[in-house]
Amino acid sequence: MLYLGLIFFNFLFLFNFKFFEKKMNIYDFPDGINKTHNKKISLLGGVIFFLNLSIFLIYSSLLSPYDNLSIFGFTTNFSYSIFIISCCTIFCIGILDDKINLSVRLRLLFLVIIVILNLLFNEMLIIKQVRLSFSDSFFIGNFSYLWTLICFLLLINAFNFFDGLNVQSSGLIFAICFFFLFNNFFIEIILVIIIANIFFLYLNFNSKTFLGNSGSFFLPFLLGSLLISSYNNNPQINADQIVILLLIPGLDLFRLFFYRLINKKNPFKGDREHIHHYLLKKFSKTNSALIIQFLIWIPLLISEVWNNFFIAFMIQLIFYIFLIIKYKN
Repeated sequence: MLYLGLIFFNFLFLFNFKFFEKKMNIYDFPDGINKTHNKKISLLGGVIFFLNLSIFLIYSSLLSPYDNLSIFGFTTNFSYSIFIISCCTIFCIGILDDKINLSVRLRLLFLVIIVILNLLFNEMLIIKQVRLSFSDSFFIGNFSYLWTLICFLLLINAFNFFDGLNVQSSGLIFAICFFFLFNNFFIEIILVIIIANIFFLYLNFNSKTFLGNSGSFFLPFLLGSLLISSYNNNPQINADQIVILLLIPGLDLFRLFFYRLINKKNPFKGDREHIHHYLLKKFSKTNSALIIQFLIWIPLLISEVWNNFFIAFMIQLIFYIFLIIKYKN
């Protein structure tokens, strides 16, 4: 019943999208330099996800027979409360950044504080052990907190860097959802994310809205928390499965960071050196997005269904390098 209600809510949102667009008044304007669109586009993608998840959490708190802690795999109500407040805060920071363009240092400071607070009060979000399918597991020890903080910040920045072409982020979100469905973890909330993503995909594909910083900050924090919690709650999940899932955004993040440093540019300032910019020199927007989706989905299926990490990793790495070299110039 809940999911039917969410679908109905999303259709209402869709039919009244122009009204919400004008009320929110948050747009991404073309600059003729780094951005590929030629008209202003609303930044309500993150709002779609946030509203769907808010309805789900309110329902689960008031009407659902299930324990709220099972939604995220947490162990205490206090850690659950801290996490929900953190999600709301990160979403609001993203909205504010979309509105007035906060400085990189201020954004980073907020994110660091929020992640540290969650790590201090929620052991399910701390990566203490590295399990690999091809080697013995090992514990990180005293570096657990620092390593987890770095992982969160890398994921949020990689997601933000990756959100530059219609369908691209939506496809990645679907891939992450597939990972959870295939491993039978957090099904209730993943179905909510899938419903929201379907409607976001429709709007995004038709260039009606972008994810915005509200979405590209809030969603990776949420999805990253779910990935870590599932990893800590399920010893059958290995770290290399998650690496395959997030390798393409991660590779693009590291390549761009060092490329900009080598060329004496601000590593956080946008440019047209993302992988989708290279593909757009040769292919249409739709075909460019599809190529990137193949880079994510084919290795993911090989890793999950056929349980072969090495082949999946090599396919992603080789084809990523091939595309960069072939279409860079």
